[in-house]
Formats: sequence, C-alpha cells, structure tokens
Amino acid sequence: MANASSKKIAAANKKTLENLRKGLLSINTIYFLWRIVYHWDSFTIGQFLLYIVTTSLTLVFYRVLSSSGSPHYAADGSLLSSGDDLNSEGLTAYMFDIIYVTWFVHITTAFISNKFWFVYLVIPGYAAYKVIPLVMSYLGKTNKPSNEESVSQSKSKRQVKLEKRANKGSQIKYSR
Repeated sequence: MANASSKKIAAANKKTLENLRKGLLSINTIYFLWRIVYHWDSFTIGQFLLYIVTTSLTLVFYRVLSSSGSPHYAADGSLLSSGDDLNSEGLTAYMFDIIYVTWFVHITTAFISNKFWFVYLVIPGYAAYKVIPLVMSYLGKTNKPSNEESVSQSKSKRQVKLEKRANKGSQIKYSR
C-alpha cells in the first residue's frame, strides 16, 4: 500500500485521458461530417481557418495534458511515476476549460449558427477578470475599505460581542 495514492492518481489520469481522447475524436468527427461534408456549400475559408486554429490549440493542450498526466511504468510493470494529477487546479484546469469551450463552439457552430465562434471571447474575458485585479494590486490601486469597515475589521470578535452586550444592557429596564 506504499504507492496506493500514486496508483489512484495514475488510474484516474488514465481514465481522464481516455475520455478526453474519445471526446476529441467524436466532436471532430461530428464537426467534419456534418459541417464540412454535408454543408460544404456554406463552409467558407474563414470558418476553415477558425476550425484549424481551434483544433490545433485543442490538440496542443491534449498533448501537454497527455504527456504530463501519463503514468510511467518500469520494465517489470511497477509504477515509477503516476504523472501530474489532472484533477488539480491551475493551468491544468484552464487547459481542460479551453478544450471544453472548443468542443462547445464546434458543436454549436456545426448545428446552430456560426455566431457561436464569438463564445471564444469568454477565454480572454476570463483571463482579464483574473489578471486585472492582480495588476491593480501590484500597482497599488486597490479599493480601500471605508472608515467604518476598517474600524469594525480592527476590532476582534470578543470586542464586538462585549460592545453589543454593553449596549443591550442599557436598553433593558427592570420593573418591580
């Protein structure tokens, strides 16, 4: 049981890569047969270039995920390395997100409308959403909390609780 965690990661990575491979093949086959073969008369050079660029990007990300997430075995069959965990956060998750956006765009542009190519604007939009606050904090242009917020943040929970108790005590009137 020394490598139980590594074996679980290797099995999960293998399953994830297999699902990714099946998805790549099925989505691209559907797009090719439906959009390029069946609707050839409305297929333009611009759409062809968009398809080639997005498919190439997806294949590059698949190759990166495959090379980093594939387990490596010794000659005797023992596990040397489980590969990087493909369920981790960070760039790995972003690569999966871009692959999924590409699949969505390919299916929707094949069956619904070519205007779904604009969905790709979500990717730089999300990147700007993540990067702009980082850059602003680096430049020192962060939102300063108001005076009341800074005072309440500087008091501990105990101080706030004691103040509430003190204020509550002055409102209670005893009658005999």
